[in-house]
Amino acid sequence: MPSSPETVAPEPWLDTERLRMRDGVEIITGAGGRTMLVSPAGRYLNISPSGLAMLRHLGEGMTGAELMASLTERYPEQHEQIRATVPDFLADLRRASVLNLDPLPATGTERAIRYGRLDLVKRFPLVRDPGRYAGPVADVLRRLPVQPLAALLLAVPVVAIPLVVLALTSSTGNIHPTAWMVVAAVAVMLGEIVVHEFCHAVAMTYNRIRPRNAGVGLMLYLFPMAYVDRTDSYRHEGRFGRVLISLVGPICDLAFAGVWSLAALNTSGDAALFFRILVGFQLMAVAANVNPLFPSDGYHAVEAALGAINMRGRALTYVLHRLTRKPLPLYLRSISARVRAGYVCYFAVSLLYTLLAAGLILFNLLSLAIGLMS
Repeated sequence: MPSSPETVAPEPWLDTERLRMRDGVEIITGAGGRTMLVSPAGRYLNISPSGLAMLRHLGEGMTGAELMASLTERYPEQHEQIRATVPDFLADLRRASVLNLDPLPATGTERAIRYGRLDLVKRFPLVRDPGRYAGPVADVLRRLPVQPLAALLLAVPVVAIPLVVLALTSSTGNIHPTAWMVVAAVAVMLGEIVVHEFCHAVAMTYNRIRPRNAGVGLMLYLFPMAYVDRTDSYRHEGRFGRVLISLVGPICDLAFAGVWSLAALNTSGDAALFFRILVGFQLMAVAANVNPLFPSDGYHAVEAALGAINMRGRALTYVLHRLTRKPLPLYLRSISARVRAGYVCYFAVSLLYTLLAAGLILFNLLSLAIGLMS
């Protein structure tokens, strides 16, 4: 069955509307060799072999009631299961904008659950084809052996993290930054953010996946950020490639942090303080970029490494439905107790990490503000 937003009780449209897949829906073999649907809006959904078979039947112009009758005739021993699951399956497809009907309206509680699962980022595309710029770099990298490239990426955090610890724990004498230091550090960070996102585009193009677009966004509709749309990474079947696409950005951040740490350790006075400010900014960026509660680089890397699809959406859907006592969507009703416990743990750990990361970032910003006012 597809990984879809909501499930509803059977409604009259199942008896009256002739159903088929919406124009523009793709059926592909995607991440992990899974069969997936791609909606016209570009959303990826898992679908089981039985669900795909039902969609093939809909190609004959059946209503939901006719589909259930056909399946019941073919599998009479599964009559009760067909009657219990097919209406919710079709409602799931409709809510996912896969069928030829407009999505069903959501209730207030359903809208709240849906909002809680969103990535909560308002995006403003600025570059329509980032792969055009990343392509030449990716072409050069493809000519190099894979093992040395992987070893180089793994070496970055091994080298950078000790340097960061040394830089932040060493004394520089001057602890009072000036406004110009902060302005200059922010300007440097803006350049580093562009490099970070360009690395994502290069990694996608290296794996022969074209990024849809790139631009700026507002996390939680408030905090500015940059992005490269990596949704089509689900078209890549290999786990390592998807992990690389996600982690290359944080690795780039750690590389910058290591360089600025080395600079701080080899300078003194205002210069050393300036480089330490850059290190602090970079660490805050890394903390934000690996937050598992949001669709961050760290979350996507973990999802890819586990071979999961839409892990965050499924976990949040499960927890939010339990908290609001709403019936679970069809695709979450048959999951094991172990998976359910995993979803609850994911939600709890993600929420705790978010609170700790927010506290750390707030503390560092307050410390910087106090230093400026001193």
